[in-house]
Order: sequence, then C-alpha cells, then structure tokens
Amino acid sequence: MAEVFEAEVVGEMGFSRKVAIKRMLGDAAADADCAKRFLDEARIASRLHHANIVSVVDVGLLDDLPFQVLEFVDGIDAQGLQQRAGGVLPLDIALIITAEVAHALDHAHRETIVHRDVKPSNVLVSWGGDVKLADFGIALAQDRLARTETGLVAGTMGFIAPEQRMRSEVDGRADVFALGLTLHAFLTGYTPLRDIHIEMELLEGKPLPLDAMLPAEVKALIARAVAPARLDRPSAAEFASAIGALLAPKLTRDARSLLRTFLDGLDGASRRPKAGALDALLGIEVVASDEPGEVPQFKTVAAETPTLKAMPAPPPPPRRRVVPYLALLLVLLGGAAIGTWRFTRSSSTAVSIDAAIDVPVPIDMAIDVPVDAVDAAVDAVVDAASIDAFVRRPVKVASIDAAVVQPPAVTETGWLTVVGGEELVGAQVIVDGGKYKGSLPARLEVPVGSHSIVVIKRDGTKLPAKTIDVTSFNTMRSPAKLSF
Repeated sequence: MAEVFEAEVVGEMGFSRKVAIKRMLGDAAADADCAKRFLDEARIASRLHHANIVSVVDVGLLDDLPFQVLEFVDGIDAQGLQQRAGGVLPLDIALIITAEVAHALDHAHRETIVHRDVKPSNVLVSWGGDVKLADFGIALAQDRLARTETGLVAGTMGFIAPEQRMRSEVDGRADVFALGLTLHAFLTGYTPLRDIHIEMELLEGKPLPLDAMLPAEVKALIARAVAPARLDRPSAAEFASAIGALLAPKLTRDARSLLRTFLDGLDGASRRPKAGALDALLGIEVVASDEPGEVPQFKTVAAETPTLKAMPAPPPPPRRRVVPYLALLLVLLGGAAIGTWRFTRSSSTAVSIDAAIDVPVPIDMAIDVPVDAVDAAVDAVVDAASIDAFVRRPVKVASIDAAVVQPPAVTETGWLTVVGGEELVGAQVIVDGGKYKGSLPARLEVPVGSHSIVVIKRDGTKLPAKTIDVTSFNTMRSPAKLSF
C-alpha cells in the first residue's frame, strides 16, 4: 500500500530533524478505499499524543500521491528484535515492552480508538530504549471514513479476538487480547492461536492452550488477557498495572536502562551504521570490527537474514524501492514545475502549504518536507482534480465496523446465537434496534433480559422481528438460540 523513506526536515538557522515519510504507491492511491484508509490512519493517529505512540507530524499530497510525515524511530520492530535475540525475548525485557504498549493502548482507548492490529511487528523499539506502538491503518474510531468490506475481518491471523472474528461489538479489550498473545509470542516464539482448530474451540468458549513452560504467574497474567469472554479480560490500564506488579521484584534497576543495555548487547546493533541503498542491492551490511583501538572500527560482511525459531516464518518485510539515479535526476529537474498544492476546508477557506517539498528519495538521501499543522492538513479536502477519496462526506457508522462502545453499564450479561438456513448466511442481525449487530450466523454478548431480533437479508429484505429471553446461564458455550 505504501513505501517508507527516511528523510530530514530542514528549517531556519540550521534546524534539522529526522522524520519518516510514508507515501502511498501509485496503484494503491488509485483505489478510493485504500486512499480512505490512508487518510483515516493519519486522522486517527493525529489525535493521539503519547510517548508510546508513533506521532504524525504532517500529511499532504505530492504528484497525486498522498503522504504522511511520521516521527522517526531509530531502532527495530519487536519481531525483528525477537529474531536477533534468537527467537525469544528474556522475561524482563518482554514484560517491559508489553507494559509500554499497554500504556499506549490505554491512551488510545480513552480517546475511543481501538487499534485492532496489535502484534510484534507493529511495536517499534528504539536503540535508546523507547517503545512505540505504530500503524493505526485499520484502527476503529467513530469518525472513520473507510469501512471493512462485508465478510472480511480486520486484523492479523493469530492475534484476532473472538468478537473481531465474529464481527460483533468491539472495544479496547480486543487489543488487550492481542497484546496478551503478543507477550506469549515474545516468550515462546509463537502465538497459541496458530491454527483454525484452536480458533474454533476459542469461539466455543474454551480457553486457549498456553505454553506449559511459562512461569505460573506469567501464564495466569496472559490467561486473563486472552479470556474468551470479553468482559473477563482486564482493561489496558489494568493489564499494565498487573505487569508492573509482576515486573517490579525482578528489576535490579530502572526498566529503560535495562532495555537499553539489552539492546546494546545485540551484536553492537545500537552503534551499527545504517545500510544504504547500494548495500541493500549488493546484500551486504557493515558490522563492528574486532580490531583493537579507541575508535570503533567497522567491516563489510555478507548480510544475514535471521529466522524466528519455533514459529511460522513471518511474511517478508516490505521491499524498499531503490530509485535509479537517472530517474531521480529527471524527477529533480522536473521539480521546478511542481506548484504549491492547496487544500480547502469545508468552509471553502483556502489553506496553502507554505513550505516546498522535494520528492522523497531512498534512505541515504536528505529531503525537505513541509511541517504544517497536522489539523490543517488532516481536516482539509483536496482539490477536485485530486483523489476522490479525500472529499469529506457525512460520516456513517458501518454496519460491520460498529462504533466503539464502552463496557456495558450492566455487569450481568449472557450470550445469544442467531442461526438460519443457507440462504441467510451473511445476513445482517440487528438486536434491539441497533444496540448490538452481527452477521448471521451470529453469536453476541448482550445484557440479561428480553431482546428483539431483526434479520435483514443480503438483498435488503427484512424478516419479521422475533424476541428471545437471555439469562446469565446462557454462556458462550451454551447461548440462547434463535432460528430464522
């Protein structure tokens, strides 16, 4: 969907700052739904200001391709860190990283935003010891423009909560479920939700089989986070607090110093020069030399790709495009012809981008980017000649991606399942006029009491409403059953 460049903002009086530029690929930008998701990501992330969340600096349009300017994290994602560590992370390091991500999720949930894709590769760890949650591309929020296509489930296999899989109501506890599986993967090298048979048992209400080698207190912590029933899980804040209580007796110094020391011990990774575009082409990397001397020496070796032990091979990382120098020269020569793009607010007041921007180039080349206010860019709409996906429309909550809901005021709940014939598979299920929604066959967690159920077939035909009583004895494994 996008390519990412390391870049540099250049300002007055010698000011400069490293940033990351995430720019949509041409094919993706031509897809209105992809463009909406890209804009949603920028809009949603711009509302989050937290030390453990990658921040959005700016957003704009260049050569008909939308781009985001993001906070630059000089480090590695947690999945890559796990690979460098030999497949698993030490217990204290895994708990430190997980606790920081839990704090990030707590902040997002307070803003009524659900990430929906928490996993090791979306957790960034800087060489200085910072932990950042990234990629809100499929996050669920009330002002989201793009919606998940009917029949599809947002998330990554192996980290999807039961309510996401069943396309039921989703809140922050879905992220806690994924974070519990992430902690399990840190410590064991795999997620227990690794095949369809285990997932089917989970949907029936059976607890996940956790690794027997986990310490008892850690196993109990993860088991609570990945409970089948949503209301049995802790909030992100409670999960962070529980990790802190478990971690405190194990710390010999502050957590950040411990994490930084661990990172420094990974083959001199924190002081290793970055590979350039030519290095990537030739398959080489620069590593610290063993030669003695006060000044660190480096040597060139063949690049090695470590593999993650005891878990399925992860998908290959996005390929970094190397722009041929001739094409780059042509683009730079044509840069003078590029005018300043203008955004218009819904009130028709023009907002211009004052700073010029050079075309982003591969990692080892500097680039100037604008640093306008994020709100001005995100709230703006693009000129009629640009991508249709950037035209603001009245927001409708998608039938599948239900609005973020807070925990029910009532504590007593039960489970309801709605089934029907083959012709009704995929039909929309609406409970109590829209308070709870799903797709048939649906299994929903609802308050105890009487409920009115309406089914709308895929062709728009609405079936007569039926009522059903749900009690606290109707568990996930023994739900109240209603047939159409």
